[in-house]
Amino acid sequence: MVNNLYLAALCAAGGLGRAKLVELVGALGSARAVLEADAETLMGTGLLAEDVARAYARKRKARWPEHIEHFCNQHAVQLISYKDANYPLSLLHTADPPLVLYVKGKLPTEDYRFAVVGSRACTEYGRRAADYFASELAERGVPIISGGARGIDTAAHAACLRKGGKTVAVLGCGLDIVYPEENAGLFQRIVEQGGAVVSEFAPETPPIYYNFPARNRIIVGLSQGVLVAQAAKKSGAIITANIAADEGRDVYCVPGNVFDKTSIGCHELIRMGAKLVDNVEHILEDKLSWEMARKERIMQPSIFELAPLGSEEKEAKVEQPKVIINASPLGQKLLACMQGGARSLEELTEYCTESLATVSMELLELQMQGLVAQDQAQKYYRR
Repeated sequence: MVNNLYLAALCAAGGLGRAKLVELVGALGSARAVLEADAETLMGTGLLAEDVARAYARKRKARWPEHIEHFCNQHAVQLISYKDANYPLSLLHTADPPLVLYVKGKLPTEDYRFAVVGSRACTEYGRRAADYFASELAERGVPIISGGARGIDTAAHAACLRKGGKTVAVLGCGLDIVYPEENAGLFQRIVEQGGAVVSEFAPETPPIYYNFPARNRIIVGLSQGVLVAQAAKKSGAIITANIAADEGRDVYCVPGNVFDKTSIGCHELIRMGAKLVDNVEHILEDKLSWEMARKERIMQPSIFELAPLGSEEKEAKVEQPKVIINASPLGQKLLACMQGGARSLEELTEYCTESLATVSMELLELQMQGLVAQDQAQKYYRR
């Protein structure tokens, strides 16, 4: 918890990008060491001089760990870092996971979670669509993720709560700021009903417009699928949908009136390959396929389980991993992991204890050699 406070203070100070900050923490050993380092020590890490100057100037303005700790204790907020075991795995393995999360309430532990997003300035049609899909999914035990904003987001959260479900609101400001103000009661009910209000932003961070695209990537990272209930051409929900597509999530859109500008964004997404849905069963069918694929991977025997001692018959049936001469040592390790069946990128990365980028590049090389294939949804790899 202590190091999380220092890491949160560094993130609040700003001045360096996520990758550079992780590099700096790694070089000095801890976030506390970075925060307490002088300019000479920072220069010794090999960072560019201008980066060091910016970091040193910014860290003097950091909200010190004591300030953040006081806020978390006062507001019953949990601070989770990317190194913690309870950090959401689906978010961790996105392209740009936040280094820290402020969480008020409880993040859902269900394997399948679904995001419902859309325009703030939605029509009654859009609200009804968000209400319908969110309530039907919540009734079936699917947690609903959204952004806590006016319009579609509010309708999705409220519908989920009405059905007794769990929902998560991801904010584009600090958790000490209620935005929009009229949703204060909604956020309280979300927490009371077993859900969570979440942000990567430090206390006192205002809801500035450029915080919201960053917020959207967290919505995607916490979800396995994203529905755009209604969106105009330049809606922020389009950004969320594009992030979801880049991250390999299923993207769904509700069609609208062709003469209504509030649905143009959805229609463009559908033309680009998003799935048109007018019934919750379309989503549930994909959810069932996702669960079956996951169950298949779990049920398959692991090649890393040793047969019981004294059982020669069982030992004889254990299939040994085949060695592929053309594969690198890391490639051999990945192929061995896939010997028992399809594996996700998260599972392969965790097994090999390498970085996500390193594993991804090696998988691409194995695919080019014809040794590995991906499923159609590009979520799982198999030999």
